[in-house]
Amino acid sequence: MKTHTATLALLAAATTGHAAITITDGTSAPTYDVTLNFDEAGGPTGSVPADSWAGIGLADIISGEGSTVVGDNNQLWGINDGNSFYGAYGVFMTFSTDLTNFSAQIWDPSGPPSPFGGGAGVFVYNNGTEVANYFYEPAWGGLGNEWLDISADGGMVFDEIRILGYGFFPTTYMDNASWTPAPGAAALLSCVGLGALRRRRR
Repeated sequence: MKTHTATLALLAAATTGHAAITITDGTSAPTYDVTLNFDEAGGPTGSVPADSWAGIGLADIISGEGSTVVGDNNQLWGINDGNSFYGAYGVFMTFSTDLTNFSAQIWDPSGPPSPFGGGAGVFVYNNGTEVANYFYEPAWGGLGNEWLDISADGGMVFDEIRILGYGFFPTTYMDNASWTPAPGAAALLSCVGLGALRRRRR
């Protein structure tokens, strides 16, 4: 298991606290409050709109080449049975609320990092500013650590994740994603939804 922590100093009143985002790759990861395994009953498959899961807080998900494709990729050795997201040149996710945690299974044939390319990078943003990054060798062919976990503490949050492979033909697959909205974010989203519903009923 590998871990990378990005630490940001935050000034609060007369004291200094520390907020951090920790990114870990391993053989497992926690499952958080909101889940997306792409096998949900009635879930879209094929080439689908990037905002297909906006109702559960994933504002958009798209590949680096601009497509959003979900399908059965289990013919590729080492990838789960059932549907997964396919992202040529990476997976880009933006969430409609701040998050404190995210985990997912990730596969990519980019291989180990080297001076000539390879490896994968995870980039985490909050309000358009990069707050953490992590480089590692992605799992492929049944080998390697397929689980990524991103966790924030000390009041830190994030709302965007980009996962990119740096191989010759980088293709990233994602399955079994889950995340935790920051405290208050889910309640705020519910209030916004109720407000919109009340306006429509008038």
